[in-house]
Amino acid sequence: MNRFTFKDAQRVALEWLRHIGYFSELVIRRPLYRYQITPAEAIVDSVLFSRGREFAIMFPRQSGKNETQAHVEAYLLNLYRLKAQAQIVKASPTFKPQSLNAMYRLEGTLNNDWNRHDWQKRSGYIYQLGKASVTFFSAEPQAQAVGASATLLLEGDEAQDIDETQWGLKFEPMGASTNATTALWGTAWTSNTLLAKTIKRLRALEAQDGVRRVFVVTPD
Repeated sequence: MNRFTFKDAQRVALEWLRHIGYFSELVIRRPLYRYQITPAEAIVDSVLFSRGREFAIMFPRQSGKNETQAHVEAYLLNLYRLKAQAQIVKASPTFKPQSLNAMYRLEGTLNNDWNRHDWQKRSGYIYQLGKASVTFFSAEPQAQAVGASATLLLEGDEAQDIDETQWGLKFEPMGASTNATTALWGTAWTSNTLLAKTIKRLRALEAQDGVRRVFVVTPD
């Protein structure tokens, strides 16, 4: 009878980590839809190849935006768990309930058979897997958001509700010196929001180089 060796386990793990779609299906056991995988792939590609790209992702309500984010975060934590100072920073308009909801979503994603006993929570807002981590901040004007660098990914959730000035002063510098990938997630609102202005700017870049940076999911 053949024994399942450590090398076999390594081979299986590498297969799981080869693509975020495989990871979602085989590890998290909650497969993403194609419309979720497409922006996730673009973000992961930018992180893996240190492209430092910026993305804007707009989903309708109740269409899996937060689930997609949690899968991307868990996937990157697994890929970079052996790399020191591998850091994701995520900002939400409020800490309670929005950052808390995002943390609960990540917890649920990390509580899979592969990661359940390996991750830990520190200081109430930092999630760590090996040497890699995700730090959650509030983007409220009175909130303290210091002491973190986004070496892998800088995220803004519900970016249509994040103050543009707060984002520029507090969060953009966290990824500027590290060439971190940036992803602003949100839903449609007005043309004056941080998300809407970012979409307009990135559309112009897309027209110049043909690289897709904006992902808009319609109700259909």
